[in-house]
Amino acid sequence: MKFLLLSISVFLSLSTVASEKDLKLTGRSLANYQLCAEISKQLGDTKMEHYYSEMFNDTVLEVRYYPLNESEIIFKEELKSRAKLAKIDTRNMQSLCLNRFDFLSRKMQKK
Repeated sequence: MKFLLLSISVFLSLSTVASEKDLKLTGRSLANYQLCAEISKQLGDTKMEHYYSEMFNDTVLEVRYYPLNESEIIFKEELKSRAKLAKIDTRNMQSLCLNRFDFLSRKMQKK
């Protein structure tokens, strides 16, 4: 019985760590989506702007259903990531956003 309880405890602690990593990844994704949407708007690329805005909005809608403590982790990470991304040269960020918005995504936005 002790072994079973210990095993469950270890499993739950490991799954929490992985979960926090995933939550932080979601926060970083939100920051990327928002920045790429802003860059797309500056470039006048409406298809890319729509794509990144849609990704951002869909993710925010999903996060609304998370428990408060998890959504706080996500939004704190988003703020930290936005600050880091703001320090990157604009041309490099434009290139990054354009490279991630591939041909297939652009084609789907036409429809």
